[in-house]
Amino acid sequence: MKPVLLEISNVAKSFPGVRALDNVSFTLRHGEVLTLAGENGAGKSTLLGILGGSLAPDNGSVSVDGVRRGEYSPRQALAEGVMIAHQEPAIVPQLTVEQNLLLGKTAAERRAAASAVDGALADVAAMGFPLDRRTRLSRLSPAQRHALTIAKAFAFGAKIVALDEPTTSMLEHNVDAVLDRVRHLATERDIGVIFVSHKMPEVMAVSDRVVVLRDGRVGYESPIADTTTEEIVRNMVGRELLGFRRAHPVGPDAPVLFTATGVTRPDSPASNDLTVRAGEVVGIAGLVGSGRTEFLRALVRADPGCSGTLVIDGKPVNIHSPNGSRDAGIAFIPEDRKRQGLALQMPAYANIALTAAPDLVGTGPFISPRHQIKVASELGTSLSLRPANVRLRARQYSGGNQQKLVIAKWLRRGSRVFLFDEPTKGVDVGGKAEIYGLIDQLAAAGNAIVVVSSDLPEIISLSDRVLVMRNDRFISEHVEDINEHSLVASAMGIAASESAKGTP
Repeated sequence: MKPVLLEISNVAKSFPGVRALDNVSFTLRHGEVLTLAGENGAGKSTLLGILGGSLAPDNGSVSVDGVRRGEYSPRQALAEGVMIAHQEPAIVPQLTVEQNLLLGKTAAERRAAASAVDGALADVAAMGFPLDRRTRLSRLSPAQRHALTIAKAFAFGAKIVALDEPTTSMLEHNVDAVLDRVRHLATERDIGVIFVSHKMPEVMAVSDRVVVLRDGRVGYESPIADTTTEEIVRNMVGRELLGFRRAHPVGPDAPVLFTATGVTRPDSPASNDLTVRAGEVVGIAGLVGSGRTEFLRALVRADPGCSGTLVIDGKPVNIHSPNGSRDAGIAFIPEDRKRQGLALQMPAYANIALTAAPDLVGTGPFISPRHQIKVASELGTSLSLRPANVRLRARQYSGGNQQKLVIAKWLRRGSRVFLFDEPTKGVDVGGKAEIYGLIDQLAAAGNAIVVVSSDLPEIISLSDRVLVMRNDRFISEHVEDINEHSLVASAMGIAASESAKGTP
């Protein structure tokens, strides 16, 4: 049996009002891929913070290759060979691919790192994302940035690599290549890998062993060969989760609620139309870089120079900015919740008031934090927000609970059109079911829903109708044939398809 590379012993960590970790213990061996599973708020991010040196435990210890860590700092973790590839890639968009790979290196280290940079670029290419070292990061898609972050973690003498939701925004054919490369690098270089993912097929495909955290404790541990997806999920959430099915599919005679005609962007010659009926969920599928997110941003005028005619409930609306789209009744839940959906330093209750719902901000110069806290607490309870204390800052919540905050701020606004971009990105299986149920409820209330997602099972289970986008254009529409084969074939241009304009 291979020797122990990493030993986490009785680690505990508390924050004000929250016991994040409670005597957590497990080991990681050389060449092993260990999945760390658990719902949002279970303690995974806190544990990665301790492993990466940005947090110090209140009790317990971390040992690498038998040496107990005496200092908790990112510098110490790097010296031990611990690399963390975070869910939100730590990059500088203005710098090139090569410059980002060499960030934090001294001049001497940069001169000696030519082979490591070449190796990282080769790994990225093997994952299906060939990159030019001179390309600026601002020009890369989220999937390309994640692939580069993974490769960088393995490139510079790592002993332990922690991958936090590494395949976010990637489609299945990319995911398979990424997981194959991770498995190969762990074995070839004898590196221990901690893999954090809410996607059970990925967990079963790449892992040697799984450790489940629940409420800050290790609740389950097993070799992957001796367990099942159902067993892992049951230990994560304490209950069985069945496949989601919409309880309220759209009726055949539902009236048109939202129409967008001639939607364009200044950086593309494409023009697209979209029609959504009251109570309908329209999914938008497509490969990374196909233009799905950009289309939603054009609808709400998030970028300058976008145009198109919008009609809501039979009335044309003339908007020029996101504020205008908000006032017209369009809610936009963006993919990048940390930068575009939340003010991370503000309390949760203040974030929920950001959309300026009249009952939360009042009509005069004064606001009532007491009323905001009351309303936010009620919304938090309805969405199972954890922690429930809405006075905490948004940055203190896990990714899935931050997404609940983003959604909550629109629920008091009276919006009629909801645009969801990757609604369950970084959300655990239990949280996904809650968000799916919320989307179904919003549709059942007669709203128009549009969902962009890279998760095909998500698109399939939620949508009444699916439009596939390729090269910035809708190229096909699916109603009776909403399945992975038809959607992937259309997205990749394998199957011939007629142009779809989003007609009902």
